Amino acid sequence: MPVRATEKNLPPGLTAADLGQSVGDTSAALVSYHSSPCAVGRLQTYVVFVLDVAQQAAVERYRWTVGSANTETTEGVFEHTPNAAGNLRVDVSLLGGDGAVLKTLSIVQDVVPLNGELEFLIARPDEPTAVADDPDTSREIVNDVRVYIDELAPRSADPDSSLNKLLFATAYAEAMTVKPADRAAQTRDLAAALSAGEAATFVDKALTGIGLCQVRPQILAMYVSATAGGATPMLPPREFPADEKERAAKLAELRTEFIALDAAQRTDLFNLLRFPKSNLRMAMLLVQKHMATYFPAQSLPGILADEAKAKSLITQYKEGPSAAA
Repeated sequence: MPVRATEKNLPPGLTAADLGQSVGDTSAALVSYHSSPCAVGRLQTYVVFVLDVAQQAAVERYRWTVGSANTETTEGVFEHTPNAAGNLRVDVSLLGGDGAVLKTLSIVQDVVPLNGELEFLIARPDEPTAVADDPDTSREIVNDVRVYIDELAPRSADPDSSLNKLLFATAYAEAMTVKPADRAAQTRDLAAALSAGEAATFVDKALTGIGLCQVRPQILAMYVSATAGGATPMLPPREFPADEKERAAKLAELRTEFIALDAAQRTDLFNLLRFPKSNLRMAMLLVQKHMATYFPAQSLPGILADEAKAKSLITQYKEGPSAAA
């Protein structure tokens, strides 16, 4: 089968490295959800983008190789859980209809033990700690995505580490609510809807959010452009009324506009949000946009120290902009 729509293009203005650890060139790129070093026992997801138009039509299936084990798929997505520390190499070969290898990409990662400090805390059941409340989520955030949070919001750049802590808390709260297996299932459903051209199905399955931070693509579309460096967002920005009935009407209006978007724009939003690294970046973008609009010239530490303002900012992130939030 030809390459799916979801693996034909990178979001405008982004490189494969903006999505995760990557290798490749202008014809194809292999992206890992999580960057090296990866932790033992943690699920790794790999996506191969076929960017060359001629190859897109020629590819029929993919052969994934880890060590001496080969797995063939008809979609450019592969999952693997390393079970021991050491060196991990994942190869993907793009295969034509006759089985001929059109291109091979290889990604190499270090696999390390789970974070020792976190495991020590989890192993102390008699000690009440925040991380022990949900060990699985704690392991995901600390082992898999903390490096992305630290890259986006370096603690050294802020004496209070406010943005770093806010991203960490947002990722933790959303990841605890929607577990990795449920996010993976949603991603598969969304990719299938996009490939089938089922706009309404995609929109309805994405309404509550996509990916690690459950970013709502219809809200994000009001802040990102369809073109690299463009100033015009995909959807016109708007505020949502506090009145429940009026709000429902405004959300219905937004749903209709979201369905009417060009298919490529919905696909770009999907790819921005399915990868943890870019998902966190989009979550940070929404927070910063809402701060600039509703709390201009105010510092994040000051906003978070004020209970009403902090609640407003979080509500804006979850539900969209509202002057009454």
